[in-house]
Amino acid sequence: MLRSFETFLNKKGSLRPQYIPYYLKGVSDCYHLLNQPPSTRLNSDQKKQFLSDMGKIYEDRQANQVDTALRLYDYFLSRTSLPKTGDLCPDKESWRSLEEKMREALRLRQRSLSTEKTYLLWLRNFGNFVNGKTPHQLEGRDLQDFLSELAVEKKVSPSAQNQALNAIVFLYRHVLDKNTEQVLSAVRAKRADLAP
Repeated sequence: MLRSFETFLNKKGSLRPQYIPYYLKGVSDCYHLLNQPPSTRLNSDQKKQFLSDMGKIYEDRQANQVDTALRLYDYFLSRTSLPKTGDLCPDKESWRSLEEKMREALRLRQRSLSTEKTYLLWLRNFGNFVNGKTPHQLEGRDLQDFLSELAVEKKVSPSAQNQALNAIVFLYRHVLDKNTEQVLSAVRAKRADLAP
């Protein structure tokens, strides 16, 4: 599984090749210490436990590097376990209904028209991402995977990722009445390097 992850990291090209072995070692050490098979996704408590233990031994930058590696690996695992597109038919009517409920909730809270348009756009993107799930089957992990997809695949800016986060959290809290208080360990978008 780690060989596939190494290929994934090389293909994405967002890391310098000399850092990839450190990412692989961090993931390997985490799964070995927690006695978990590398094909299972860790929950936030397991990651937090490992990172706190690691923070006692290593420097902060090394712990942050392993945290990023674990986020990327979790995203990698989420993409390998997804059903193939077309296996499940998304329930379009329930998503249209959800869009109307979200529009009503936004207007009830007197959000601006531009906010409404933006949030509805992110809702449609999220609906396409969770391909095949009905709105009531959504979990916090779906939000985490969506945010990671935006950072890794779409390479959106941090502000766009935060906008998507706010839109989907609004959906969870005010439309679906679901709690998203869990720690989101999504891969964070990186700021573009500015030329001097």
